[in-house]
Amino acid sequence: MQRIPVPIVVTLVVLLLAGPVGLLLTGGERPAEAAPRATLDEIAQKAGCTLTDFADGSAASNPRVTGRFIERIWAADGSYVGRRAPSPLATIHALLHGRVLFQYRRDLSRDELRALDRLTRRDPEGVLLFENQTGMRPRVAATAYLSRMTCPHVDRSVLGALAAFRDRRREFVQGF
Repeated sequence: MQRIPVPIVVTLVVLLLAGPVGLLLTGGERPAEAAPRATLDEIAQKAGCTLTDFADGSAASNPRVTGRFIERIWAADGSYVGRRAPSPLATIHALLHGRVLFQYRRDLSRDELRALDRLTRRDPEGVLLFENQTGMRPRVAATAYLSRMTCPHVDRSVLGALAAFRDRRREFVQGF
């Protein structure tokens, strides 16, 4: 018959006693459950934005949430503020590869644009920020594959909604 080494037996006894001792020390109370996480639609609405998810690529959307692209035409991640915006083909290509596009109209205020630029530069991976070239009506839009959030302005709550959109929609991709 094989003997169990003493250190293993001691470790097992300590572990078996830790549960009941911990329960006594906490007074038998269960840990508090985490608050339910708000949906992206709830976050958007609270910020004054509108979230639209499309069932397929056939829905017309401005800015676009899907479309044609050419594989060799692409755009790097990051902010294009102060630089020429990537071409529409390049932005659709980025979108279909799981990137989030933050777009703004030309009439956005300097302060609003700076805030968008800071948001993008803090976490640029998989994100492009550029001036919209399609004549969109909302002043700010975030798009991902088959998903769009539009906002009438930029303030703290909208920046939070845009960050939530980025974090929850980044890596949404078309099944190539």
